[in-house]
Amino acid sequence: MAEDSIAAQAVRGSAFTIIASGITTVSGFARSVLLARLLLPEHFGVVTLALFFLSLTTQVQRFGFNKAFIHRDDNSPVNLTTFASLSVGFAGVAVVLALVAAPVLTRLYPEQSALAPVLVVLALFEMMQAFNSVTDAILVKDLRFRRLAALDVASSLTMTVVAPVVALAGGGVWALVTERVTGVLVRTAGLWLFRRPWHPTFGISRALARWYLRFGVLLFVNDGLAFLLDQFDDFWTGTFLGATALGFYSRAYEFARYPRRILSGPLVRVFFPTFASLQKDRLRLSKAFYRVCSAIVRVGFLAFGSFAMVAPEFIHIFLGDKWMPMAFTFQLMLIYSLLDPLIAICTYLLAAVGQPQTVTKIQPVRLIVFIPSVFLLGRKFGINGVAVAADLMLLIGLALLFWQARRFVDFSLWRMFLVPSLGLSLAGLAALGVQHLVPLPGDWWRLIGKVIVAFVVYSSVSLLLERQEYVRIVQLGWRLIFSQASVSSSVAPILPASKDVHAKEFPDTD
Repeated sequence: MAEDSIAAQAVRGSAFTIIASGITTVSGFARSVLLARLLLPEHFGVVTLALFFLSLTTQVQRFGFNKAFIHRDDNSPVNLTTFASLSVGFAGVAVVLALVAAPVLTRLYPEQSALAPVLVVLALFEMMQAFNSVTDAILVKDLRFRRLAALDVASSLTMTVVAPVVALAGGGVWALVTERVTGVLVRTAGLWLFRRPWHPTFGISRALARWYLRFGVLLFVNDGLAFLLDQFDDFWTGTFLGATALGFYSRAYEFARYPRRILSGPLVRVFFPTFASLQKDRLRLSKAFYRVCSAIVRVGFLAFGSFAMVAPEFIHIFLGDKWMPMAFTFQLMLIYSLLDPLIAICTYLLAAVGQPQTVTKIQPVRLIVFIPSVFLLGRKFGINGVAVAADLMLLIGLALLFWQARRFVDFSLWRMFLVPSLGLSLAGLAALGVQHLVPLPGDWWRLIGKVIVAFVVYSSVSLLLERQEYVRIVQLGWRLIFSQASVSSSVAPILPASKDVHAKEFPDTD
């Protein structure tokens, strides 16, 4: 494929990906709100725990076969058949493990009678997912982002219609299963009923199979550690605190992630190729690293901070009073969602300079902190303690990654965090003053009033003390509009998985 043709495809694909991302984010948020209003916390808890055990069994296939296939410059039929055989074969092993585990879970969780049936249904659809995964990898490798974007939108919109209808009809936990299954079915129809990119054929080249497995060893280790870091809290909460507590915890994390999807997700994805291109120029690499971190911190402190200030009003208006017990947990998870993009940025930096193994060495340290913290804090403070354990694990990991990043870039944490922290503190005090001193009638007025006051105070402090920093952020955002989607679609799939890849959500698309 000619270089100009590749560039043209990437540019066209970027526009569709950006639009699709916006649509699926809005659709996913609407669906999450509707399902939260129609279902009970324990329904979400049962499905979240079932997804944990499904993810546990599917770890056997986490060798990054898709990433290896996209990375390998080989369009031969034998490469495709080997890749397909490994992907589908390992998925089959995972499904068998899940089916074997189902009756065991029935005995271990007698109070959650729906857990095993839910796991069985979700596991059976994993085989369909495996076939879809092969076709997805082919489309990504061929830069056919337009079709992938259309499938994302179709899946998300269909789930947003079907799942709430099932919940409204009294489907309970099965509405959430239907949500995930509907996404898989729509994607399957779009991939296989129209201009099929792959006619299933299988075969194994031993030499290629060994290459795929060698390629995936580090990814397997990284994904295994990321899985424990990401989902051990779900397992512990559902096992020791129950399905209702897990429902509150999983929804707190889910809604805390939405500002990140809009604000920092594009910034995180686009900077891997930027770092790679500047890896031999320490000064420019340092500037790029600081600017993206600075943008995430400054925009994030305002967005996530404002969201935390209006958490009670948001829950009451959009989700209903039955979800109020998760208000403080939600605020704690906003801290996690605010800082997690910085973990990803440091990970991309270390990968770009040829040091991905550094991240692998840090993950066990985070795990050693996380697991005991979940046990100790969770037993004493419930889901709030689990959320604090997650925040603590993230802060320690971020400190270690920043420490390692200094080997390759120069930056000042004081300069990065001082003014945003000051602005957020003053904005929070002002918002609290409005809440207690000004009698605003109703939740909507309190929400709007606190957001406006927080925005004005934070923006005033920020522009007064570092106006030039915000000029750079605007310039960065403008460039991002034209570059992020094509870069992220073609480059990010070959990177080791970060924590957000294993996000705690039910559907495959937003």
